[in-house]
Amino acid sequence: MSGRVVADELARIPTTARGVGEMDRTVLAVPAVLVAAALFVSRLAINARSGSPIDLVAFQKLLVPLTALACAGSLLAVAISHGESYETVGLAFVGVFGVAGTIARPAYLPTIVAIMAGTALATGGRLFNEPIRIGPVVVGGLLISGLAVSLAGTFGFASAATRSLGTQLTLIGVAGTPIFLVRDRADYLVGALGTGLLVAVGLIGPFVLGATGLVAGGIVGASLPLMALAVGGLTTTASAALRTHQHAAALGAGLLLFAGIPATLPRALAFVLAVVLLVETTTGGAGDA
Repeated sequence: MSGRVVADELARIPTTARGVGEMDRTVLAVPAVLVAAALFVSRLAINARSGSPIDLVAFQKLLVPLTALACAGSLLAVAISHGESYETVGLAFVGVFGVAGTIARPAYLPTIVAIMAGTALATGGRLFNEPIRIGPVVVGGLLISGLAVSLAGTFGFASAATRSLGTQLTLIGVAGTPIFLVRDRADYLVGALGTGLLVAVGLIGPFVLGATGLVAGGIVGASLPLMALAVGGLTTTASAALRTHQHAAALGAGLLLFAGIPATLPRALAFVLAVVLLVETTTGGAGDA
């Protein structure tokens, strides 16, 4: 009897050492979220041409590599401290090559390949856990497809059409992110308000919305209804995450906003971290409350 107890305790040790809990993963992601938020705000300020005591363009140039390094560092920290077998390998690939691609330009192409493959590996292990839920798998696939197509477009593969397709896939995936969380009517109401607000802004100032979407979000070739759908989905996700105290998912929703379309290395690394934080919540069950 005592031998069985000892065996059970030993069986728990790897899981305990590896899984440090949602709060720890949240803490590891906070620096990346803060830097990505600062970059997002600087882009908005430059687009608005607001007066500032500091050189916003120089500040943004500093934040671009800093965002990439912060997100890559968070991914590596999550991989080391909390990752499961496939997740650890996938996130380590993304983190290591993310740092290499930021520092050394010749490593850019291998970095793109590593980001695509590593993200698929890291999220696939969670999305395809038994029992497999079709909704999260489809949304996760859309997000990863948007990442892959967007990065391929910036590297020169039919860039104009590919970037537009990457934008559409990403926005559809973002619109579906509520599937990762437990939702109720209040969350859908918040999402509807977000959708309505964006539609109103688009109708009142279409050129302002288009310019802001391009500069701050990297959005290329997206229609107003699709952008509104994505904003509605993202606000629904944020509301559900905050209501259910899913702190990692709340940070993930924020990062999706700050990252925008993952067509550059800093955006892509922030996007991957956001997807990892959101996909983690689906293992705890999701649905309508």
